[in-house]
This record gives sequence, C-alpha cells and structure tokens, in this order.
Amino acid sequence: MSSQWCMLYSSVLVALLFGGLTEACSCGPQHPQTAFCNSDVVIRGKIVGSEEVNLENRTDGEGLWMRYEIKQTKMYKGFESVSDVQYIYTPHDGGLCGFVPSDATKQKEFLFSGMLTAGDKLTVTVCSFIQPWSKLSPAQKKGLMNTYKQNCDCKITACNSVPCTLSTEAECLWTDGLFSRDWDHVQAQLYACVHKGDATCSWAVQKPARQA
Repeated sequence: MSSQWCMLYSSVLVALLFGGLTEACSCGPQHPQTAFCNSDVVIRGKIVGSEEVNLENRTDGEGLWMRYEIKQTKMYKGFESVSDVQYIYTPHDGGLCGFVPSDATKQKEFLFSGMLTAGDKLTVTVCSFIQPWSKLSPAQKKGLMNTYKQNCDCKITACNSVPCTLSTEAECLWTDGLFSRDWDHVQAQLYACVHKGDATCSWAVQKPARQA
C-alpha cells in the first residue's frame, strides 16, 4: 500500500456506491491535516473479518463491494454521525479504487478515514487516508487528537514545482513533494497549518502528545 496520502471527492464515492462510475479515480497528494478535515469519519482499529456484499442488488455480478469488519479502538472524528464503526465498505474491484488490505494489514492497527454514504456506511478507497498506526509520527498523532480539527479552515496547498505562491493569508504552502516523491517529509510528519490569532495561518511544529 502506498504511503502517499490522496484525496477523492465525495461525489466520486457516491458514484461508486450507486453505480455510474466510468472513469478511474483521480488521486492527488494530501497532507494528513487536509485528509482528516476532508473525511467524515476517522477511526483507529483492526480488520477482524471480511465478506463480499451486493449493496446495489444487481444480478449481473457487477457492483459488488467488500465489507470489512472492524474492531474499533478509538474514534477521532465523526462522533455526531456514528457512535461506533463496525464495518468499512470498499469497491470489490481494485480497478475502481477498492482498498485491498494485505494479510499483514489484517494483523496491524490502522488509522482509517473515509466518507459516509447511504446514510451510515463508512466507505473507503485506495485514495483514502489509511495508514499503519505504528508509522504515524507523534506529531501526527497529536494532530489527530485536536490540532487538525481546530484548524480545518486553514488551507494547505501542495507545491509541485517552484516558484509557488499563496493565494490567501489563511493558507500554508506544502513543499514536501520537492524533497520526497511520496510527500511524506518534514511538513507532513511534524507540522500542522494553524491559526495565528487573526485571519492568517502558518506552519507550526506539533510537539508530541503525552498520550495518543
């Protein structure tokens, strides 16, 4: 599984769930703070079971989904929508951006983020922010606890090539891609884009939380 954080618009998720998707998903680099803010639900847990389900009630063998049973250990976002996540759903076909966990994945604790579709189904794809918990930095774990949520109206803009410019004062320029092909570098690992007491936002180092 790639360590690159990606974004997938909710409209694409809805299209996946109810059919009609004709093109492959489009992913792009996404800072973990943005990934958190763009998700409906963010949890920590393990995959403990799986089964194939037909959510669209089709009889042509198409539209199948995988439903993974989750043992949730902590929720970081989505309290107002769901109290406990028992399952996550993903397209059965990897060609439709379905998340396909390896055998090793099923033995590890992961951070899962996704969108709620059809009311209360937590849907994830290969573009979702899904990372082994052990690989997250202490600063990222602190961000999940409070910093990311408190600063969701600060915009993080990826810089793919120089020169890069900011369009607003409430924006942080993300330059990790200039140093790391998977964007997993200093700003992603150690920084959050936070308010500075007025309408401006800037990068701030996140000191490790005492308890994640």
